[in-house]
Amino acid sequence: MLEHLEIRNYALIENLSVDFSSGFNVITGETGSGKSIILGALGLLMGEKADVSAVRAGTDGIVIDAVVSIPENHEILPWLLEHGVEPEDGVVYIRRTVKASGGRSLIHVQGQLFSRQDLCHLADSIIDMHGQSEHQSLLHSEKQRSILDAYAGDGALLGECGASFHELSRLSKMKADLVSQLEEGRRQEDYLRFALDEIENAGIVDGEDEELSEKVKVLSQFESIYENVNAGLERLKDCRSALYDASASCAKASKCDSALQDFTARIEGSRIEVEDISQSLRDYLGSVDYSQDSINRMQDRLAVLQKLKRKYGPTLENVKAFASRARETLDVALNFEDRLASCEKAIDVEKKRFTSLSGKLSLARRKAAKELEKGICSVLRQLGMPNAQFSIAVEPLERPNSFGCDGVSFMISANPGEPLKEIRLIASGGELSRVMLALKTVLASQDSIQTQVFDEVDSGIGGSVAVSLASCMSNLASKKQVIAITHLASIACHADTQMVVSKSVENGRTFTHLSVVSGEERVHEIARMLSGDESEVSLEHARRMLGE
Repeated sequence: MLEHLEIRNYALIENLSVDFSSGFNVITGETGSGKSIILGALGLLMGEKADVSAVRAGTDGIVIDAVVSIPENHEILPWLLEHGVEPEDGVVYIRRTVKASGGRSLIHVQGQLFSRQDLCHLADSIIDMHGQSEHQSLLHSEKQRSILDAYAGDGALLGECGASFHELSRLSKMKADLVSQLEEGRRQEDYLRFALDEIENAGIVDGEDEELSEKVKVLSQFESIYENVNAGLERLKDCRSALYDASASCAKASKCDSALQDFTARIEGSRIEVEDISQSLRDYLGSVDYSQDSINRMQDRLAVLQKLKRKYGPTLENVKAFASRARETLDVALNFEDRLASCEKAIDVEKKRFTSLSGKLSLARRKAAKELEKGICSVLRQLGMPNAQFSIAVEPLERPNSFGCDGVSFMISANPGEPLKEIRLIASGGELSRVMLALKTVLASQDSIQTQVFDEVDSGIGGSVAVSLASCMSNLASKKQVIAITHLASIACHADTQMVVSKSVENGRTFTHLSVVSGEERVHEIARMLSGDESEVSLEHARRMLGE
């Protein structure tokens, strides 16, 4: 539950610190005193987008600190441990800052840096906020279905059903792709076969176009190459003769002086190297086919490759890739019957599985609907709707989805003699508020969320209905921590703890304050809520209400 909240530099709040107790907490105050500002700060704590315009003028930025206690075995604990957060004595510290320069937001949980998405997940597991917008969400069928599923508590079955639906969708897409490939293959079969034959008959070798281009370039200059190599060979011939004579002369001299033997060996080595170079050049000239026929063959091969690149390229790698795709498309066509039969068999198996799972889910929903109807009707009677009938219709959908085959509609008849109709068609704001509170009361034992925050759920109601609403919220507070913003004294007087929001102007600046009231201070606040003044009559009425 939310134990402590500290807000700094948010709108009209300079520094506000409040401890929340377990049970029923109410926040009251004059219209415009800043109650919505406190809720806005709480919204930041729950992961709402930061708005730099909310930073108090003249400050560096907003800082929201919270202390939240988490019970043992709470479902969020394994997730926290996975994210490097270990509660300290069952308590988690959350801080969110919003910088005035650029509105950059930083989130820390137990000192660990968190993303806004992770903060939303954490906050949604421990705090539930309700306001007029959520009452309106009750009008949507998907919201009604999720409420019923939460009450049924068949999360595992719902997950299996969703996984089966997605697998069925995947297989159906696979079948559609196979059919599409078959149709494409049949349309292009003649063309693809011709192209594949043309490419395969060409016997493409990687990089041969570049190699051939280089060879043709060389052969086109071969006359010059031949002439110059031959000239080089003649010079080497003279060199060999000279080296031979030099070697013989040094050999004779070395007989007189053995120190010259090394020079003789070096000259002989040079002669052998020159002989080897000459032979290699002669081999080179003998190996090159520089005839015009050879050049023509290479140019013809290049023309074939260039044609393939123009048609299927622009590179030989692209040509080979095209052949691979063509072969695959033709293979699909050739093996289509087997692949299609295998896919259809898998679809039939998954359809049976989905039908079985969605059928079990439907039975669980219908059973849960009956129980939830009774619980809501019972609470609605306490909330001043003694003749209300509430029903949950679970009807087959035209098109199944990942949540099964059911459409869920909340039906209500608020007055005797009126037929049941969808809640979106007939419910007023006050009736929606009461239905929402009834749902929360019945679902209180089904979820692990410890803190329920209500923003003016008493809008549109008053009198005895407000008294009943207060009693119901008080009962809910016996199971959960309840924090409610209210304008009604009949609700505020039921609270275990009452806090009052007020504004003051000091040195030309406006400040919002929050203080816990008790004793005579609380009497005066209840009196103000009753009649707008603090007359003796109002004060006496307030004392009586608080006493009761």
